[in-house]
Amino acid sequence: MSSAQWNAAVPSFSSPGESNLASITPGALAALLGSQNGGCRRENSGGWRSNVGSNEFSPPVDVFDTPTSYAVHVSLPGARREDIGVNYDEDKSEIQISGVVLRGGDEEFLKTLIISERNAGLFEKKVRLGDQTHPPVVDAHKITAKLENGVLEVIIPKREKGVNDYGNKKVQVS
Repeated sequence: MSSAQWNAAVPSFSSPGESNLASITPGALAALLGSQNGGCRRENSGGWRSNVGSNEFSPPVDVFDTPTSYAVHVSLPGARREDIGVNYDEDKSEIQISGVVLRGGDEEFLKTLIISERNAGLFEKKVRLGDQTHPPVVDAHKITAKLENGVLEVIIPKREKGVNDYGNKKVQVS
């Protein structure tokens, strides 16, 4: 945004304690926030990152290591199960989750967006289980994935060592 655009969009303050914030138009606010392309979002470092020009995000996850399985919970509010892909890569001991979260509404309605705090667009998340010296022993063919209330739950059952069950697996999301 140029300084002229900034000066035109930002309200002037005529005297201490007075503001004419109501004079900011939705379009000017959107330009200030960069929200037409996703707004701003807080990063793990504590800073803020602009989503301007970006349609991709990495959803937050929780990973649990129980005695019988690994459970991966992925926060995907607004996602539809048919728009999510889950794969397990045995060579990397990695769950790969990707897809798209779409905003509701038609194109005209979406043009009126002025503040955007939810993630929308393409996403990808890779979660490595174990490490190179201690790879997990899992049953790739029994992995399940379920999307419920905006949370994708992927269950990766553990198996006994020595049981041969190697291979990559595409997981159906239910």
